[in-house]
Amino acid sequence: MRCGDQCPGFRVHGWRKICVHCKCVREEHAVRSVPGQLEKMMTKLVSDFQRHSISDDDSGCASEEYAWVPPGLKPEQVYQYFSCLPEDRVPYVNSLGERYRIKQLLHQLPAHDSESQYCNTLDEEEKKELRLFSQQRKRENLGRGVVRLFPVTMTGAICQQCERQICGGDIAVFASRAEQNSCWHPQCFQCATCSELLVDLIYFFQDGQIYCGRHHAERLKPRCQACDEIILADECTEAEGRYWHMKHFCCFECEAALGGQRYIMRESRPYCCSCYESLYAEYCDTCGEHIGIDQGQMTYEGQHWHAVESCFCCACCQLPLLGRPFLPRGGLIYCSRPCSLGEDPNNSDSCDSALQSKPPQHKRGETAGKLQQPQCGSPLQPLEGTIPVIVPAKDCIHTAVENRGDGATLVSYVDVV
Repeated sequence: MRCGDQCPGFRVHGWRKICVHCKCVREEHAVRSVPGQLEKMMTKLVSDFQRHSISDDDSGCASEEYAWVPPGLKPEQVYQYFSCLPEDRVPYVNSLGERYRIKQLLHQLPAHDSESQYCNTLDEEEKKELRLFSQQRKRENLGRGVVRLFPVTMTGAICQQCERQICGGDIAVFASRAEQNSCWHPQCFQCATCSELLVDLIYFFQDGQIYCGRHHAERLKPRCQACDEIILADECTEAEGRYWHMKHFCCFECEAALGGQRYIMRESRPYCCSCYESLYAEYCDTCGEHIGIDQGQMTYEGQHWHAVESCFCCACCQLPLLGRPFLPRGGLIYCSRPCSLGEDPNNSDSCDSALQSKPPQHKRGETAGKLQQPQCGSPLQPLEGTIPVIVPAKDCIHTAVENRGDGATLVSYVDVV
């Protein structure tokens, strides 16, 4: 869990499927323990997937050592299979591997992709569409890998993932929905999108590739970045390659609607300007005030200043340093060596202690619609002139313009200068 021991416990948000305390997603909490209701849901879901999947053998090998084993294997073959996997991915009972399996079950096979009862609010038409969507995927794409020894009498095969040899006598995974004789090394039976091991060998086959349930669904329909559900409505909001339900495109902190409003995207989450400033704004090392999102900013080795003459200036003589070289020393910046040593700058020629300055310049980023905020360039050697250069900031301001239509709704980006 990203929150460690700081979170008092998982308490689900009204519709986001995250914890209201720490903002972690549900599967991050489940790595410690699984609530009874969640465990029942997972058991029912996996059983349902296995019942509808294509598999050559539904028998299994009982084991007290593992939380799950591939069906149809003898004990020595189970050991051979798990020896191919990373140690922390082997689902020993009460181990990191078992917690990883639980986490992946929740992540790769979202219950709300299959059952309307796990969704927030769907109208009758959307419930019907979700039911048909789920049934079609199970009928046309769902399968379960089969683990077996590659016959020693055969010359071998090529792994579909790594394209390396699978020799006779090696353990391999076969997928009935793939081309005949297609097989994988156990450690290579992964989702084509996230490259994670396919939990319990459950896969979805599409266009010659195998996927986990989550990413296969996303190939067919957009997923709301806020509530994590498949978007079944005719309209949605798109920004930076991600999608939201129209009503869910709101500030991640205060949940104010962002349609037609300025917002800033941070870690794929949109924030209104007010919340972003209160949560992430830097403070000026000179005046101590926070640096607003519309204000220029100079940055050097973790320090920040307003990009104004009164703040970004020599700590000794207050000479403005915008567009000039500066000398960093002891957490302060100076215009010359004499000032950095506390001497009278008028008694020394500062040309020997600083490099020739270049005027600040704005560099356009590669992505259109982003606010270019100033930061400084790379430092030079200690006590030599450092020239600040304005470069794009990490988080950028956009204005959302929702266009309603028959298809997906796009967000138009508007430069904020």
